[in-house]
Amino acid sequence: MGMQVATAFRVLIGPEVARLCDEVELRAGTLLVTTSSPALAHQLRLDSETIVARLNQSDLGRKVRALRVRIGRATPI
Repeated sequence: MGMQVATAFRVLIGPEVARLCDEVELRAGTLLVTTSSPALAHQLRLDSETIVARLNQSDLGRKVRALRVRIGRATPI
């Protein structure tokens, strides 16, 4: 189900912005987004309430309580 939320997030923000997000995952109701762009991180933080509300309007099966944005690169697997 976390993958559904990550996919919905990427659709919500659009493909061009989604490409700047290195990692998107849901942990304990918090959507964690990692980006190497400080400007995008700032904008996502400003828009976090709207993003969370729109995600929760979708039928995703899990409630997103918060959006947390980190600046950096995704950790290699």
